[in-house]
Amino acid sequence: MRHQNVSTDLVIATDSGVAFPAPDKSKETVSYSKETQTSGLERPSGVHDYYVLSYPDGEVTDDFKDDLHNAFHQQTERQRQLPKLPIRPATDQQQSVDEDHEEKHIVPDVTLEQKQEIMFSEDFRKFFDKASRVIERALAEDDRGIDIFVDYKGENLESLEGSDVEGLQVTLQRVFADEKNINSRGISSMDISTHFPELVIAAYNHPEENSNDPGGLACLWNLKFKKTTPEEVFRCHSALTAVSFAEFHPNLILGGTYSGQIVVWDNRVSKRTPINKSQVAVSTHCHPIFFLKVMGSSHAHNLVTASTDGRICAWSLDMLSQPQESLDLTTKQSNKVAVNCLSFPSDNWNNFLAGSEEGTVFAGCRHGNKPGVVETYEGHYGPVTAVSYNPAKENTDFSSYFLTSSFDWTVKLWSAKEKKPLYSFEAFSDNVYDVKWSPNNPAVFTTVDGSGSLDFWNLNRETEIPILKVPLEGSPSASRLLWTPSGQQLLVGDNSGKLHVYDVKEVAGSRADDLTQLEKTIQELRLRSQVTEEAETASAAVMNAHNRLDQLAHS
Repeated sequence: MRHQNVSTDLVIATDSGVAFPAPDKSKETVSYSKETQTSGLERPSGVHDYYVLSYPDGEVTDDFKDDLHNAFHQQTERQRQLPKLPIRPATDQQQSVDEDHEEKHIVPDVTLEQKQEIMFSEDFRKFFDKASRVIERALAEDDRGIDIFVDYKGENLESLEGSDVEGLQVTLQRVFADEKNINSRGISSMDISTHFPELVIAAYNHPEENSNDPGGLACLWNLKFKKTTPEEVFRCHSALTAVSFAEFHPNLILGGTYSGQIVVWDNRVSKRTPINKSQVAVSTHCHPIFFLKVMGSSHAHNLVTASTDGRICAWSLDMLSQPQESLDLTTKQSNKVAVNCLSFPSDNWNNFLAGSEEGTVFAGCRHGNKPGVVETYEGHYGPVTAVSYNPAKENTDFSSYFLTSSFDWTVKLWSAKEKKPLYSFEAFSDNVYDVKWSPNNPAVFTTVDGSGSLDFWNLNRETEIPILKVPLEGSPSASRLLWTPSGQQLLVGDNSGKLHVYDVKEVAGSRADDLTQLEKTIQELRLRSQVTEEAETASAAVMNAHNRLDQLAHS
């Protein structure tokens, strides 16, 4: 072994590829051992060579200097080929992120009570129900191209491949709310002016308990301008259950009250209390008025009202002391019909449909040989909240179809020519408060319910579930619907007093073959209902047979 002294500077290569000058060892003795470098297992050739350096006493020869110079030159050339990467020390922030990442993977301990609470929660039930259906489909289906995630409950309508639901949009244009005047009242009725289509009148029901506000309130809103306050605010003594513009009298606004009185406002006068009102008497209404509309022509028209006292009255706006006509609606058992809602066909002021508190729909006429109730339609198991005639022209095959909504969580499709419903729509989770046909498309209608859901239906596309569900902001109970005459906007009133305005032209647009397709759809619904009825009849017969056998066995 040779020991040689050296006095020079070395460059030490780091793993990062950056060269640093070695400390000054000019006064130290360095011992280099070739035997130590080459003995035993040799290190594989690579980016770095490693040297065993020591600093004993001794002399340095020329051969050693040459060897050291060659080794240093080779190492420098290798370092030049390495990428120059900066060296950054670890920061506290990076260390914190790493610690947080580790903490996220820590599963907390859950007690038995917490596990049971999670398992019995509604969210877990929905998740488990949906997941089990998906797993069951995955195990049963061999075709990998089938979408096993399709949702038939309407919770994820955009997943329905191949349907026309894709691309449908409803835009919320604005929300009208006057918290100062409304004071948490719900909207009970709405109407649009035929003279000024941008004007909407909304009636509000009872104020909160222990409130000093007057009972009746109506706000006049303007759809044209961006102002957030009502054009006018009208008040009266009793809560409003119906409101309407007086057709042929553009300045008059009519209200039906909970007390059974009719009130009239005139926006030309300075006061915002009624300029005229009816009296509560035996010959007038003495229960809440739920229908109020001017009907007829510009030369001969009347104000028609209906109330839960079972009476339909016709009035002259010039004289509200007594109705000009009065018609009491009674059943075959001579019981009064408590009218919750009323609907007339297009351009027909004689025939009507009345929805009642007991769940029956009554068809009748105001004039003729036998005015009054002429037909009954039974099918609901709760109060009927709305009746809507199909907007198809009179004397067409579709003008006899109508829709009804009810507290029994259903909407039913009827034909005036048949006593039983053609079909029942049951994809609701609360009371259904209103239903309205689209004025443009005879196959489209909308519904609102107590869960705060605005549902769009198109019979030519889907009959089991709505084609679109729009939840109201805050999920208030939705109470009333109103289409604009153009059919491009839809107004929704809720129980918090807000009036929502939606742009719906993409959903309610019509096509040339809508009527033809609707006729086919209704025939399919009629056949489906017949099959269901026959199956229920057969099931009832089987149950009766089993009951008789049980009775015979015990006798």
